[in-house]
Amino acid sequence: MKNKILKEAFNLIGTKSVKDVSMQEIASACNITKPSLYYYFKSKDEICYTIIKFIIDDQRKKVEKYIEQNISLKDILIDIFKNAYKAKAKKSLGFFLHVTDYIKGVPALDKKFKSLKEENEKTIKYIFEKEIKNKNIKRENFEIACYLFEACLNHIVFAPVKLINLKPENIVTAILKAIDYKNAED
Repeated sequence: MKNKILKEAFNLIGTKSVKDVSMQEIASACNITKPSLYYYFKSKDEICYTIIKFIIDDQRKKVEKYIEQNISLKDILIDIFKNAYKAKAKKSLGFFLHVTDYIKGVPALDKKFKSLKEENEKTIKYIFEKEIKNKNIKRENFEIACYLFEACLNHIVFAPVKLINLKPENIVTAILKAIDYKNAED
């Protein structure tokens, strides 16, 4: 039941702001009573945190898998974009934007989110430290490279990209050019 609650909350928050989604609405979407919902989750904040934690943990596992397999940055980005095209990126983007905005107003949730985000950023930074060491990017492009990579993971760049119907490979080439990646055209 917990997974169903998280899925329905994710779908609702992906289309509305967090403040506009009530616990009753989540319960109704799950075909359970509001007291039953409270049995699984004490608050909407707990639901949001659980979803965010799942997403960030999943992202970190994917990045760690790329690192273990010693996959190039270009191939990592292509894989991320191809998978995003298959996924429901619009809801993911909506959820991310709505929750990010909501978190800013909830200090306890913001603090928890920052610690999750910092853990994920360590893994991402590892990739780019390796790229600097291999002389594929310059140290001065490190921060923007990390930011763009995280934006790709969070599907932030997908909504406008889908509107203009670009191929994943073309998007990746543009990102690699933006960070002055060695051999971006290859």
